[in-house]
Amino acid sequence: MKLPGFLAPLGALASVLLASSTGCSQKPPGEGHLSAGVIIEPASMTALQQQAALAVTSAPPRFMKGPGLAGAVGGTHVKLLKAGPHELVFPMPQLADTQVPIVYTVTTTPSEVVKEHRLRQREGSNLVVSVQLEGKPDQEVEITWSAVVLIAGRSGPSTVTNSEVFLPSTACVQSGIQEVKTLAEKLWPSNGASSAYAANIQGFIGGLKQQAQPRAMDALAILKSGANWICTANANLATALLRTKNIPARSLATIPTIGRRLEMHRIVEYADRGQWQQFDPSSVQTDIPMKPWQNVIMARTTLEDEDRGMTPRMGSALGCPYGQEIEILDSGITLWGADFFWTMGVVLAEFEAGDEAIGLARAAWSHFLETGRLSQNQIHAASATNATALLEALRPH
Repeated sequence: MKLPGFLAPLGALASVLLASSTGCSQKPPGEGHLSAGVIIEPASMTALQQQAALAVTSAPPRFMKGPGLAGAVGGTHVKLLKAGPHELVFPMPQLADTQVPIVYTVTTTPSEVVKEHRLRQREGSNLVVSVQLEGKPDQEVEITWSAVVLIAGRSGPSTVTNSEVFLPSTACVQSGIQEVKTLAEKLWPSNGASSAYAANIQGFIGGLKQQAQPRAMDALAILKSGANWICTANANLATALLRTKNIPARSLATIPTIGRRLEMHRIVEYADRGQWQQFDPSSVQTDIPMKPWQNVIMARTTLEDEDRGMTPRMGSALGCPYGQEIEILDSGITLWGADFFWTMGVVLAEFEAGDEAIGLARAAWSHFLETGRLSQNQIHAASATNATALLEALRPH
């Protein structure tokens, strides 16, 4: 299915194109507040990566229409500017109410330049993958990853607690400025329903006409330029419009399960009657609220991420929240080539998993995060085609 033309350059592509005009610092801020984490065991990782990537790339392009197993792949291409060591981090599928990663693999080519792949937790934020490289100047490196994620058709108990945390105005989500407040009044529905307001925001963004070249991706900049083809900027604006009406909201970095190769995509989730509801300001999917199986969640934005998004850094435009794509932690490495950052999500199998299978999948994923080692149960579960096969694969033998 062809996407609307204004959605073509999603996420990272716009980030790097815009970064060239933002006076990006040659010494980006370090990550900080990362857990020591655990090294991902490399044994059989290449073969499993190839197997998972083949399953994803051979799946026919179609929209996922129900719960089940989604496949996701992605990669980045970088160039070493000087001898290492160097480190970069990037997001990976998160454990959430409605999704449980089953397997995750990551490989680096050429293999001799990688010191380690490590699972690390950002304090109060998302799980990320850290890659440490050591090679020769001008050496090009390709990093690819694959995942299979179980997506449930229903969520567990509500996770909306202290939602007022997501109300303040921030550097790239300027919910307190007059331009946003005035627009919010125009878009506020007569019935006062959050879902109707989200629909009005979606319609407004879809109808924007570009008036100027965007110089950043914060809410105010995109409102002034009218450039609605950058999903990150659309999410920042939508989040600002929700917050200015006292509706807690945050953006999510996701991979749509539509079988199309894109960059990272941004949607928004907002608190409504004790539940987080999601919608896509860029209309890749128009459902409000969205269904859990329409996206693989890769990162949830924090207020700190939004504020740091307006700090110049390599490979990202001003206004791109921190930690949702590639973050380069030193100046000795740069994004490189036409395929510098890409992702794709596909349907592998559609079925409703039972509570036992979901519980076993969560336990297996937690063990992987603790040890860096995938179990044979997880590997077998990744190829399940129905609920019975999934449960049988995950049960201890």
